[in-house]
Amino acid sequence: MKLFSALLVLVTACVLGRTNGANILGVFPINGRSHWVVYESLMKALAARGHNVTVITSFPQKSPVANFTDIDLSGVMPSPVSSLSIDMVRNVLSSVFSSQAFIADLQLKFCRESIKHPQVQALLKSDIKFDAVFTEIFGSDCDVGYAYHFKAPLLSVMSSSHLPWSYDRVAGPDNPSYIPTIVTRVAGKMDFKQRMINTFYYVYFKIAWKYYSEWPADEFLKENFGPNTPYINDILYNTSMVFVNGHFSLDGPRPLVPNMVEIGGVHLKPPGPIPKDILKFIEDSPNGVMLFTFGALIRASTIPKPVLQIFLDVFAKLPIRVLWKFEEDIPNKSDNLYISKWMPQRDILNHPKVRIFMSHGGQLGVHEAIHSGVPVIGIPFFFDQPRNILKLVSQGAGILLDYDLLSREYLSDAINTIITNSSYQTNAKKLSQRFKDRQLNATETAVYWTEYVIRHKGARHLRTAAVGMPWWKYYLVDVISFITIVIFAVLYVIYFILKTVYKKCTKKNVPKKKVKKN
Repeated sequence: MKLFSALLVLVTACVLGRTNGANILGVFPINGRSHWVVYESLMKALAARGHNVTVITSFPQKSPVANFTDIDLSGVMPSPVSSLSIDMVRNVLSSVFSSQAFIADLQLKFCRESIKHPQVQALLKSDIKFDAVFTEIFGSDCDVGYAYHFKAPLLSVMSSSHLPWSYDRVAGPDNPSYIPTIVTRVAGKMDFKQRMINTFYYVYFKIAWKYYSEWPADEFLKENFGPNTPYINDILYNTSMVFVNGHFSLDGPRPLVPNMVEIGGVHLKPPGPIPKDILKFIEDSPNGVMLFTFGALIRASTIPKPVLQIFLDVFAKLPIRVLWKFEEDIPNKSDNLYISKWMPQRDILNHPKVRIFMSHGGQLGVHEAIHSGVPVIGIPFFFDQPRNILKLVSQGAGILLDYDLLSREYLSDAINTIITNSSYQTNAKKLSQRFKDRQLNATETAVYWTEYVIRHKGARHLRTAAVGMPWWKYYLVDVISFITIVIFAVLYVIYFILKTVYKKCTKKNVPKKKVKKN
């Protein structure tokens, strides 16, 4: 193993020294497929531009890619595809509070396991120079030590839309009065109650991030990159660029600093051919089809039998056909239902006969549906999923269903509403046009700004003066306090002067009493 690690580092060093592109390191040990497809798209796009890309990943390439080197962690952290049961999702992850601790511990585990890998250790001990280091913004920032170790500009990317803890490193505005957090169940303007809830989440995430993520990650950095490693925030405040897998056409407009850039849809590739049996099922449908999936993590076959029967009964009576990503065979299913363990989701959604996409509301699937102009019926479970669907609902391109309220009538009404009401299709097409109308597409945008950071050696000029500023300065607590003291001092002086003048005036007007002589 040591010999193999040494050979890998030698090959990497030879590749990095042979070409004229920049040397880029991507640290993405997470084993979630939905996360990786975002990061893979960006890393492969940079490699295609001629840059030398090395990636620490749980998803190595199946065939060699030019300028692209894997450090394979798949044996250490296998992918959890279709591993979560419905009960696990609903009882553990559906809580905002428990999910925050869960994702923080999960990413810290990835950091601990990946840094022990022989190939990673060999890389850290080598004299390779990197021009940029990419890390993920998710549950913990324990990977940023690689940027410090290699003395390279830090670029971070998230597979979701704007996470509450992503703003501080670039001092981006995140005022809770009008910017919803990723878990706030609202889209657009908020009323008083919604602003109260949003502010509560805002404050909670600020505190929870320190407790669950910042402090443990700082300990990890000092344990693995040396006791003299700066405090984690000192590294984070040097972040050169943050890429967000979102777009204002869906997420709504919000103020962004120059080094926070939206690249929503970066994972989207040109649709490919659909397998023949699925294609025949779609094209033989006289009224179109609906694609139904709960994503890569949730195992649909764990749906309780009573709820499963609701789906089957409703699907059997629909005027359209249904493609369902389901891991097991279903006996006596209706003829209009097609079951498969795997579905080429992106390719299917692009087919003109697809009329509805029913989903759990994952970010990538929502982007794929938007890009293809397909209305969405969402049955969300946790974290950003409810808001992902609500953003579509607010634009007339989707319907949200509550899993706990599922019934035959509830489900049937939602599906038939989209089938019979053409406005959903029309609004989905309009949203698709806005989503795709950009000066540069998502991939080109990400590549441009990466190269910009490299050209300008970290592009420190993009950082605002607010980066690293204490909260009491950022919110002008000192200035407001000073002004308040001055105002009270001035008012007191005025009061004292008026009081003194009044006393003197009233004293002159009082007649003196005559003193009687004895």
